[in-house]
Amino acid sequence: MTSPISACVICRNEADKIQTCLDSLAWCSDIVVVDSGSTDDTAKRAAAHQAQPRVLRQNWRGYCRQREFAVRQCRHAWVLALDADEECSPELAREIQSLPESVLSANAMFRIPRKNFLAGRWVRCWSPDYQTRLLHGERIEWDSRSIPETRRPKPGFRIGTLRGSLLHNRTTPYHPGNFNDGPVMAERAELLARHMLARGQKATFGNLLLRPASTFLKYYLLRGGFLQGRFGLVVCYKTTIGVMLKYSVLYGEQELGAARGNDKILNPAAPEHRTGPEG
Repeated sequence: MTSPISACVICRNEADKIQTCLDSLAWCSDIVVVDSGSTDDTAKRAAAHQAQPRVLRQNWRGYCRQREFAVRQCRHAWVLALDADEECSPELAREIQSLPESVLSANAMFRIPRKNFLAGRWVRCWSPDYQTRLLHGERIEWDSRSIPETRRPKPGFRIGTLRGSLLHNRTTPYHPGNFNDGPVMAERAELLARHMLARGQKATFGNLLLRPASTFLKYYLLRGGFLQGRFGLVVCYKTTIGVMLKYSVLYGEQELGAARGNDKILNPAAPEHRTGPEG
């Protein structure tokens, strides 16, 4: 790769994962870590890493705005943007470093397949889970109102696709919350529902009835969840419940929340751990 590349990592309370994440980025010539208020040793361990990242403190701004802030702190135009529970695989690192200038000049960002893991096991039905994480900071536009991270190329530029993978939650050991999520899943459902409401989407009877069912069929049959036995079945249940909660909250917001004028998208405290293809 003829253009230098930066990497940025957003994190909060990821002391047990930040080392592995930064190890995978050691080939980058500039690394920025943006911590949003860790109460553990995340920032300390990041600052002590041999790659010598610049560690910055920034209060949580929301998913999209926090990522944008991190990208803008980087020294180079091309940036590989990760969460602390993600890794750049060796294959992806080699692929990025071998990209010719002719390809780079035509694109504003690249889609990267992400392999998601749960309790140490690869989740087949959640992959490839493409993420646009290799970005040219001057060629993209950010949608700061969006809860899911949304960015688009400026006119004249395209979105490329890479083959190497990001690895998500690969080293996270089993915890009951892997198959429950509890407050994390509830918070995510509330955020996504309010985002959908702001975009004019509705929890129609058809959506409430069919969306969860179609989600299960999509992940269990079309994406091969059944090939992983009981593990795959439980993961598909978990995915379906997330969709069911999202549309249930959307129903509550449009039917009951409107009475109190609650139509704003909230930005919660920074997430410490997320599972699933949307994490």
